Amino acid sequence: MTTTSDTTTTVYFLSLSILPTGIYALSIPTCATWNQTGITVAGNSNGSSGSDLASLINPVDIFVDNNYTLYIADGDNNRAVRYYTNDTIGTVVAGNSTPGDSPSELNAPKGIAVDQYGAIIVADSSNYRIQRFPLGSTVGTTLAINSTTNILGQVRDLHINVNNEIFVTDSDYSHVIKYYPNNGVGVTFSRQLWIRLSSKSVVRPIWKFRRWK
Repeated sequence: MTTTSDTTTTVYFLSLSILPTGIYALSIPTCATWNQTGITVAGNSNGSSGSDLASLINPVDIFVDNNYTLYIADGDNNRAVRYYTNDTIGTVVAGNSTPGDSPSELNAPKGIAVDQYGAIIVADSSNYRIQRFPLGSTVGTTLAINSTTNILGQVRDLHINVNNEIFVTDSDYSHVIKYYPNNGVGVTFSRQLWIRLSSKSVVRPIWKFRRWK
């Protein structure tokens, strides 16, 4: 909880029971332990940022598929980058270093996932839309966009299940939205979870989805 003289903001971490895909579907023993020393698998180990393919700037979200291929929403580079296992140089799979709203551009992407067909789904946050990039293509199609019939703010995270249903966290409008395949108008999935606590309180869903069997 962060408190200022005017506003108190409470951030809730949402847990949804969603049929998992990718590495999240792995069964991890309850007795598993983890090495306390991390290994840099993408970006610079010294913490420096950059726009070359060995660097990242404000990476916001990741997705790991069943082949341990890593996908990163490289937020301030306005792109999505893919790293195969043991790669130190990424490959741009969507967007570029220039923010924009054309089908081949992104503006501050904040969520990323890969569907069962290998298409990359990106929360194109500052364009208020969700983009789908087919396997091997850097030209996206818009799955959903902010409009009078589909209120969509800054999407902070997304998840796609095996039915190609997309769940997104929308921090601007304090709700979670579900999109069915081929339908750009979402269904508010959990606005009831976000409760205005007082006239000076704001509740904002940020991330992450928990995935379990």
